[in-house]
Amino acid sequence: MSLHRVTRAVIASQLLFSAGHVLTTGGFLYYYADAFGPSAFQFSFLLILPELAESVGFLARPISRRVGSRKRTWMASLLVGRLFALGVPLMAAPVLTSGDAWPFEVLVIWVAGWYVFQGIAFACLISWLSDLVPEGRWGRLFAGREVAILAIKLSVPVLVGIVRRRWADALPDEQKLVTYVTVFLIGNAVVAASLLPLRRLPESRREPNNASELPSQAAPTWTMLLRALRDRNIRWILLHSWWLSFAQGLTQSAFFKYQTSVLHLSVETYYVLNGLMLGLQAPLALWGGRLSDQGRDKQVLFWSVTAVSGAMLFWLAATPDRWWLLSGAFVVWGLFGFVNVSGRNLMLRLSPRGDNIIQISLFRQIGGLCAALAGLLGGLWLDALLATAAASQAPSGAGASPSLTSPLEPFRVLFLVSFVGRLTAGLWVLPIRAPVIEDVTSAPTDPA
Repeated sequence: MSLHRVTRAVIASQLLFSAGHVLTTGGFLYYYADAFGPSAFQFSFLLILPELAESVGFLARPISRRVGSRKRTWMASLLVGRLFALGVPLMAAPVLTSGDAWPFEVLVIWVAGWYVFQGIAFACLISWLSDLVPEGRWGRLFAGREVAILAIKLSVPVLVGIVRRRWADALPDEQKLVTYVTVFLIGNAVVAASLLPLRRLPESRREPNNASELPSQAAPTWTMLLRALRDRNIRWILLHSWWLSFAQGLTQSAFFKYQTSVLHLSVETYYVLNGLMLGLQAPLALWGGRLSDQGRDKQVLFWSVTAVSGAMLFWLAATPDRWWLLSGAFVVWGLFGFVNVSGRNLMLRLSPRGDNIIQISLFRQIGGLCAALAGLLGGLWLDALLATAAASQAPSGAGASPSLTSPLEPFRVLFLVSFVGRLTAGLWVLPIRAPVIEDVTSAPTDPA
């Protein structure tokens, strides 16, 4: 199979998946869900539910072993996940017809099922793709996939958001929900279509039922999980991923509240800054892919993740009078183009060929769970700090003067803690013994 053909198919599939995915997640999903009147706790739980549900991705290994194909497991899991996702727009049917609404818990069930199967699909996809091309070409393959994701994030949400808003403005209030339903159904169909570009790619030579070639495949999943955790290099890369995810997740609520309630950034300004970040990530991801194919993942990951922590210095310095300093943070975040490619590729290089689903799930999906739990903790901590600051500023009696504590301090506490966590995340990479990758200049390829 031609390497160029595999790469083209992967990029085409990722463009379709990302386009559909952004139309069924993020703002489109959360604004839609808000119409069902969830409590603050219910909405917070919905925010972390995707990462929570995807954390069961390690189940992909026993399922793919039974199916005997990571490709077929990916396809089936993705389609089953989209069937669950269809339950989300169906929630609007009683609202639009009778004005009644189903309990919010029903929406949670649909989203949970959707992301459980999507997590299984993701782990199988990455594991399968890593066997379709030589190790020395992973950088270009996954960098191209990353650029496809960034291109969609940069364009589709804004364009579709503008169209949906204009359509909604022309409808009476009781019918505005239909705009979200339409966007969601289109997104669901586009995600399902992402199967088509990859349908002709072959099964891997190293499939889960090929025990004669890969003896480890016969081992139970829990045995492979323990084996992965006992591997010194895998432990270090996992600690790096989980540490960084937790440090980043800690400021989820603080970022949003700071830029809206303190700096008073407009939505338009946010989109410009976000576009700047994504635009920088794309060429850096391609550069990172080339460095990855040269076997320099460890060095690139350490230096880029250390440098990207500097973005927090701009959050610490930005004030309502100097809000423009925040643009520096988004510029520095462009370095995630390096981080995202080198981190995943280093994890794949440290994992056993043909049986790396456990490692993929631990790295990406447990990392997402760490970010989600840190987001909840950070939100609770920020609320407590804001309440303490408000109490300290309230006069305690007649003639008492309020405290001079800055209202920015509660946010800066979280920013500083997160900065330390991000800055030290690269230290977990240093003990890793980076493997030497094979020379692909003479690597054979199957005929197309």
